[in-house]
Amino acid sequence: MCGGKLAGGSPARGRVDNDYYATPRIATQELLKRERFYGNILEPACGEGHISQLLLAVCSEEVISFDIVDRGWGEVQDFFDWDIHMDNIVTNPPFKYFTEFAKHSLNLANRKVCLFGKLQALEGYERTKFLMDSPLRTVYVFRKRVNPMRNGKETDENGKKWASTMAFAWYVWEKGYDGKPMIEWI
Repeated sequence: MCGGKLAGGSPARGRVDNDYYATPRIATQELLKRERFYGNILEPACGEGHISQLLLAVCSEEVISFDIVDRGWGEVQDFFDWDIHMDNIVTNPPFKYFTEFAKHSLNLANRKVCLFGKLQALEGYERTKFLMDSPLRTVYVFRKRVNPMRNGKETDENGKKWASTMAFAWYVWEKGYDGKPMIEWI
């Protein structure tokens, strides 16, 4: 077995364009059971609106959604060109830009930043240094595997559900938090 398969990848499938692995509904529902949002919310990697739709259903404030690619939901906008402060930022960024999204989000958010990502984001010297120096409050680790949707789809062309061997979590930063991060399980 090749290393890519052990790590949860499949060389036969290859990477999805622009790392578009949409957030399953259950993942956002679990976050919303645990976190409350006050004020407006930005979803800067909205894809087809999987997270945005659930935020709109439970939050009474404004939800602004965009993505770098037009996928039928929100405007087309590069997050790294966005400089408007928002109360909250909730998104599932491309993993290769996880740290950059976190840093930019923390510069823009007045209250909370919630990023859905691989548990593997806790690894690496530079990323760990950033996380330790940031107001990371909670990491919600999924006990069961969450299967991100490839290109926004829950199943392949044969109707088979995607499967993942990767562990995922919600990373929640809160402005003003000055303690060690807590680990919670979903």
